[in-house]
Amino acid sequence: MRTYASIVVILAAVPLAAQPQRPPEVPKPGIPAVQYPTSMLVPDGQYEIGGGPDWLVAGEDMMWTNAKQQNFVARMDPRTSAVVARVKVTKPCSGLIIGAGSLWAPSCEENVVYRIDTATNQTIAKIPVGPANTEGGIAFGAGSVWMPTTPQGTALARIDPATNAIVSTIALPSGSFTAIYGFGLVWVSSTETGVVSVVNPASNAVIAKIPTGKNPRFMAVGEGHVWTLNQSDGTVTKIDPYTKAVTATIEVGVPGTGGDIAAGEGSVWVTARTIPLSRIDPIANKVVQQFKGPGGDAIKTGHGSVWLSNGRWGHVWRILPSKIAASVPPSWMTKAQKSDLDGDGATDIVMEDLATWFPGEPTTFRAKLLNPAIKAPLMLKAVLNGKDALVPFTKQGDEHTATFTGNEPRWIHYAVCTQGTGMCSPELVTASPTTTMAFASKKVRFVPADFLLPAMPKIKDYVWNILEPTILDQDYQALVDRAGQTGPISIKKAQDYGELKRHEWEFQNQTAYSWGILTADKTQELGCVYINPSRKTGYDAQVRIWVTKQGAEAGLEPILEAAVREWVKTKWPFTKVIYPGRDMTMQQWNALPDSTD
Repeated sequence: MRTYASIVVILAAVPLAAQPQRPPEVPKPGIPAVQYPTSMLVPDGQYEIGGGPDWLVAGEDMMWTNAKQQNFVARMDPRTSAVVARVKVTKPCSGLIIGAGSLWAPSCEENVVYRIDTATNQTIAKIPVGPANTEGGIAFGAGSVWMPTTPQGTALARIDPATNAIVSTIALPSGSFTAIYGFGLVWVSSTETGVVSVVNPASNAVIAKIPTGKNPRFMAVGEGHVWTLNQSDGTVTKIDPYTKAVTATIEVGVPGTGGDIAAGEGSVWVTARTIPLSRIDPIANKVVQQFKGPGGDAIKTGHGSVWLSNGRWGHVWRILPSKIAASVPPSWMTKAQKSDLDGDGATDIVMEDLATWFPGEPTTFRAKLLNPAIKAPLMLKAVLNGKDALVPFTKQGDEHTATFTGNEPRWIHYAVCTQGTGMCSPELVTASPTTTMAFASKKVRFVPADFLLPAMPKIKDYVWNILEPTILDQDYQALVDRAGQTGPISIKKAQDYGELKRHEWEFQNQTAYSWGILTADKTQELGCVYINPSRKTGYDAQVRIWVTKQGAEAGLEPILEAAVREWVKTKWPFTKVIYPGRDMTMQQWNALPDSTD
């Protein structure tokens, strides 16, 4: 969880396009069968910390992180993407915890624990005890703060918040660096001896020592168990808090120093360099999703979200667990659309809801018949640019597939029909890529494979939301209300739904990026920003910005354009960017020769 923090200061001042090569990461093996690129993760919030964020802790109406090299802790608003306070702490390290109305932050340089009042964000005390190791953890429970101490990690200090004094020191095995609290007990891992010591707060005594995997360090409590991340082999140990016995050892494939673990929101979560997020099913005791690529450092659950520190990139992500689970659906059925063909109220068939399709290449459509009373053959009805096609489905196991090849871009309107009956499913729409096929297929990359999206610029209280189906109502109304729009728009809402699916797919696959700019309550979209590969020669990227009539009236356009220009110039890996319609007229733009990519 803490490697390379010293590099962040250098990188923060250098535009991405000009950043020097970082030391190569040693890839972790992970679990290849469930691995996906980090680009599939789309955060719901992104916090620009201004340093190398690390440990995380959740409190009521707040989240905190620390930045060791920059000497501060930062408070984040969990409802927005705002950093609302930065409080000076000299070399904060070894975790954060909230309790007794305070944030408790160890300092590795001063060998004290800062106590910060969360009502005022002011330091109100420094407790004269240092953490055992820079890589550890501090806990709160049973009315006390608990922190491993001594250079050898051989003692657990108990701090009374009423007096800010150490009221007990409990002997521990050597190499005990991380403490957590849960199930009425304190749990402390010893990286050196491979055990977890269990301390009863009522007696200040160690009541059990539980052997774990090799070199346990970071720990979590949640989902009914205690969990350790074992650095030697990259496994996770699952401990029953009542029997105090190990019930499972889970292969995660993230050996090495650093990393972090959290439990909550129905899963156990692990972060490590090169594999910033792994999701473990706590019932099946196996990794079910793993995201490989840049990012990661520390992880926590809170406020209905998963929080991930991306230390090298200087920001923290907030992601809905449901969005993580849905980002890589286990099958096309996950997002399939149901249809009642005969009108009896029961689902007769489910149809694949395609995210996008590639012109000139065969597109496979899948359906599943649920009503055995329907005997007529299934047909795919596809309409592309006004041209109809009927394609028979072929049964393969319990699924039906049909293949259609469209040679022109834009929308395919499609439905499943039963031959000779006139019964068809409601029409769905899928849109072709906004980019050329070279970029869509990743034969040519738009951004480097290790690119991690920089934090979006803060513009008053507006919210950046990627263009995705969840904001269909807001996006379609924005198209209706677009500034300069005269007369009715030609695009239908179903077509906009297809566009939003495609935009989301491009975002996740790093082929193009787009956002809606929403009001603070997310009920209204006031504009859009698109960053795409240039379709004209001589440019790396083209950026398009537009606002609604309401956005124009609010004065959004000039401040949005200025912020986007600075952001793209300083944070994105492009050398030459064009803003068609702004840097030159659209007539001049359209007259330029097309890109060969």
